[in-house]
Amino acid sequence: MKKLLIAFALLSLAACSENSTWFRFNNAFGTGTFPVASEGQAAVYLVREVSYPDAPPIKVTMDGAPIVDLPPTSYARLNLAPKLYDFRTYGLQRNRELIITVAPGQTRFFVVQPSGENQQNAEMLELSQEEGRKLVRKAQQVTPFAFGTYAPN
Repeated sequence: MKKLLIAFALLSLAACSENSTWFRFNNAFGTGTFPVASEGQAAVYLVREVSYPDAPPIKVTMDGAPIVDLPPTSYARLNLAPKLYDFRTYGLQRNRELIITVAPGQTRFFVVQPSGENQQNAEMLELSQEEGRKLVRKAQQVTPFAFGTYAPN
């Protein structure tokens, strides 16, 4: 029994090593460690996937104020106080609205992407934790615009 416990402990330690297959698998699929929300705030990630070459950035506003222009393969992290927010994404022809409420300690992911005929519009859709983490890990971070009482990461 003692040998079995020692073998189990050694296998557990090996699985936690950064060089292990288990560690790489879990981090690749978004279940490894990931930054959490700041104390008393929510973390909101806005992610843009790969797009066609020379794709223009998608403009995003929050409560009427510009927050970020997301180029392809980028993301922005927002630390937000818990309340209701009105996000809008702007394409070449129209904008789309998404109203969300965030809670303290919450981490949420949204993909910002072209939409509509000929990709002339833009939209913002919520992602699962797993999918959001995968996309963030593949993207380049951009700094949101500073305004009002908003304080970026």
